[in-house]
Amino acid sequence: MPNLIKKLLFLLEIGNHQFDSILWKTRPEKRKTLVNDIFKFKIPIGKSKKEIRELFGHEPHIYTSMTWSYPVESDQFGNTLLSLSLYFKDEIVTSIMLK
Repeated sequence: MPNLIKKLLFLLEIGNHQFDSILWKTRPEKRKTLVNDIFKFKIPIGKSKKEIRELFGHEPHIYTSMTWSYPVESDQFGNTLLSLSLYFKDEIVTSIMLK
């Protein structure tokens, strides 16, 4: 029964949920519910670009080789309202920011 409740809360986008790489990659509209877990456990910190692609997918907006950004929330027209930005030094994530 607890799993059913968790799934229902996730579908309704209520609360925060445990980060799941598959959900992040396949259900971008649900990413906002996964963000707190990413920050709480610092999931990307210390990971290489290859590991980040495996975890978060191959569709980051790459601004520079040192800054990648993944859309977290978009409006009805597909414009990004909120992004998870990953900052690299020597090909390793050193910090993350939500903007």
